[in-house]
Amino acid sequence: MKKTLTATLAIGFTIHTFLQITLAQDTKNFQLQYLPQGAKVRLGKGAVSGNITYSPDGKYLAVACSTGIWIYNAETDEPIHMLKGHTEIVLNAVFSPDSILLASASYDKTIRLWDARTGTELRTMTGHNRAVKCVAFSPDGELLASGSFDKTINLWHVQTGNLLHTFAEQTGDIMNLVFSPDGQTLASTSRDHKLHLWNIQTRDRIRTIAGYKTDQLNSVTYSPDGKTIATASNHGTAHLWDTQTGELRNVMDGHEDDINIVIFSPDGSKLATASNDYTARLWDAQTRTQIHSLKGHSSGVLNVAFSPDGKTVRTSSRDGTVRLWDANTGTQLRVIDGHTHHVYSVAFSPDGKTIASGSTDNTVHLWNVQTGESLRELKRHNNFVNNIVFSPDGKTIASVSNRAIIHLWDAETWEPIKTLKSERATYNSLAFKPDGTHLYCGSFSSQIVECWDLRTNTIVNRFDEYQKGITCITLSPDGTQSACAGWDNVVLLWDTNTNKVTHRLEGHKFIVNSVAYSPDGSLLASAADDGTIRIWNPQTGESVRTLFTRYSGNKCVAFSPNGLMQVVVMAEPWICGKHTPGNPSSV
Repeated sequence: MKKTLTATLAIGFTIHTFLQITLAQDTKNFQLQYLPQGAKVRLGKGAVSGNITYSPDGKYLAVACSTGIWIYNAETDEPIHMLKGHTEIVLNAVFSPDSILLASASYDKTIRLWDARTGTELRTMTGHNRAVKCVAFSPDGELLASGSFDKTINLWHVQTGNLLHTFAEQTGDIMNLVFSPDGQTLASTSRDHKLHLWNIQTRDRIRTIAGYKTDQLNSVTYSPDGKTIATASNHGTAHLWDTQTGELRNVMDGHEDDINIVIFSPDGSKLATASNDYTARLWDAQTRTQIHSLKGHSSGVLNVAFSPDGKTVRTSSRDGTVRLWDANTGTQLRVIDGHTHHVYSVAFSPDGKTIASGSTDNTVHLWNVQTGESLRELKRHNNFVNNIVFSPDGKTIASVSNRAIIHLWDAETWEPIKTLKSERATYNSLAFKPDGTHLYCGSFSSQIVECWDLRTNTIVNRFDEYQKGITCITLSPDGTQSACAGWDNVVLLWDTNTNKVTHRLEGHKFIVNSVAYSPDGSLLASAADDGTIRIWNPQTGESVRTLFTRYSGNKCVAFSPNGLMQVVVMAEPWICGKHTPGNPSSV
């Protein structure tokens, strides 16, 4: 059975008519499911922004991401649910002891409770005034603790959602929380380099362990018998402490970079650590010696989790993968991929069939617009890819990274064509002239725009009227006007023939990250860190409308060639639907 989705996206995305997409009702393609209102397809699963955790019954695996929380079947690695409700990236997710509930913490300052079996959101709890970094259930499942960058810990009643108490004696952002196995003590780590132990009954602080003078404590965990606490630090070491005396028992040293997390196996016989040195390691809990080094990730390992039976270990990394390992042999068993890195630029191909995205993984990804499937990954950059553009004829892709290197690619073969580098400027934004013969390059650090003649590979023009760092640049479809914006929250429009400024577009409250003309040149869209997208008349410089997206950072916007869609990127790319006049101006 097929159904037709007729979706509208509030003000300013496109003009006049509806966009229709037909898909199978029973589709298994998660690129087309669990999307924000108005979004049509998701490109990738989003960056792994938080932890990974097993449900206590071993049935589910939760992955906290920039898009929400993915719930997988722990046996097959098939996605079951995508929990969408937070308006910012998710930093932490934990299952209740009975595996029925899932609690999540986010940059949006909220804690949310979900039915882990159905994916239904049950409750939103508010009380922190900054990002909520971590949550923890008590062993009996009746209490939930939340730690925030507002330097407080809140204690909640799970059944009612009522706030029971606030621990406010810390002097640093709360980084991690864990209850003791008997539920009588709560351990917390914070950016004041201290480990605090709290009595749940009296609400008093039992002890503060200040064994670190400069190292941040990234993780804390109890041994199953409650006699030992393990902490992980930025110094690449894990420390074991006596819970009764607070004395240091042992130090595990071997990682070559920061340790992001340390955990005990369910039976307490092993410890696992995950580090920015691209490895996770397994240790004998009795001898404190290393058993295995789990190697396979191509970037820092952010999280590690034992299965409830202790036989397998999961790791997640900045490389966008979640890997399964045999805890006894250290052998890699499976890989979950599809999770993406943070995206800083997107561009439609002229035929509207392909989107290119630039990411913090130093690559350019090409995606199928209709299905959201990945087509190709282009690797030549050695730093974040800041900007990507297609040539007007669709035959060439240009991309630029933080290293100020511009790579030009053949859009049909995906092979590299040439490389450009300025002696004066470090580029971060690009725009082709409509005839494809010239490439305009904006520089944040040098505050100039340089124009390259691609036939001679030489710079033929410069525009230096901008007073603050340039974040983005684009040309009108006829090539007579250019728009550039930057750190002064203003969009400048200038005549490309005379190099004279014609309009200053003011209205954004924070940095403007992206500007884009509609295909006919009658509209200009700008996206900024103030959570708005503004639509302008580029001929008069007048504001047409403002879209409030509810997100604190809109990274880029792009009209599709037929004007029916626009892409808005916060932490990951979505393809969005079309504006119908009269709809509320938020999404």
